[in-house]
Amino acid sequence: MRIALALLVSSALFLPAGLQEPNKPSGNEPPSENQTQPIPFSHKIHTQLVEACVFCHEMPEPGSSMGYPSEAKCMVCHTTIKPDSPFIKKLAEYRKERKSVPWVQVYRVPDFVYFSHKVHVRKAKVGCERCHGSVAEREVITKERPITMAACMDCHKDSGAPLRCDTCHNPRP
Repeated sequence: MRIALALLVSSALFLPAGLQEPNKPSGNEPPSENQTQPIPFSHKIHTQLVEACVFCHEMPEPGSSMGYPSEAKCMVCHTTIKPDSPFIKKLAEYRKERKSVPWVQVYRVPDFVYFSHKVHVRKAKVGCERCHGSVAEREVITKERPITMAACMDCHKDSGAPLRCDTCHNPRP
């Protein structure tokens, strides 16, 4: 069984680029230089007004990912704060049309990796900045910390977390 799992993981890691699904990100690419968010957003300003990341970024079950704030949540404040801004008007239009803002994802783990925000944030008490950097100090979010296997393993070693392959390379719900 372990040999089969090792072969499966190694074949996924070393699959020639020409055989990978076209136009599907490997999970390690940051947004390209020319990709900008559809609406400018300053974490630096917003984090001064809320206590914790989870105020805006909810963690729906099963907890593998953190969600983007809903347009309705944004508009709770922005119906009165800067409502005449062209960007807030654009946000209001998304809400009115019941569409999600097509945010450009900055961090993405590969499909063959299981990562649980719930385990890291709630159980291990890992702060968001450990992986995402000093978000509260940033006008624009960029990928400033690696999310490579080596970086994750270093963190697991430092914190005494499990280092078994099946900790992260095991299909979960």
